[in-house]
Amino acid sequence: MRSTLRRIPWVTALVTVLALAAWAAPTPPEAWIYDREAILRGEIWRLWTGNLVHFSASHLGWNLLVVTLTGVWIEWTGFRGGRWLWLIAPPCISLVMLAGEPHLMRYGGLSGMAVANVAFACLSEWRGDRSQRIVWGTALTLIGVKICWEFLSGESIFAHFAGGSVRGVPLSHLAGVGIATLIVWLWGAATSRGSGQDEPENGA
Repeated sequence: MRSTLRRIPWVTALVTVLALAAWAAPTPPEAWIYDREAILRGEIWRLWTGNLVHFSASHLGWNLLVVTLTGVWIEWTGFRGGRWLWLIAPPCISLVMLAGEPHLMRYGGLSGMAVANVAFACLSEWRGDRSQRIVWGTALTLIGVKICWEFLSGESIFAHFAGGSVRGVPLSHLAGVGIATLIVWLWGAATSRGSGQDEPENGA
């Protein structure tokens, strides 16, 4: 019973509710948006909350679809480090953009986390199920192809925005993959040192 309760995807549910609440507001919550100047002034909560604000129905819909499905997958399966991904990845993605996109003044959306979730789940499955490594390796390759295409084309594959004032930021997707890889490696290494095994297990 206790194991089942630990697998309930409450973090995914919380993120989904907050993103929907931000979208349902008459105007995007100004204090939540990633605002470069505000962050540099010390409003560091925006490193997390900026990921919850979306700028079109397509933007919100695609991100929530991926985030919800992969989030439930990660939490229910109990991959080690899965819930830490939600705490660590959002501010790290924002910090990467602060350093790598100095001209990006405002940003919002869960797309970086969506890609991070997919990469994290595939990497965790790849580590734990050696018989299916070709499947998860192919999925990871497709993620890489998608990000390369976005860098080269300057367009998002799924989300669409009205007008030209909003654009996709593929650096956030690349950062998501990098952070997911680091967390899988760190928690996997800790598991191997602690038990001598390399199996997925409950824990955050």
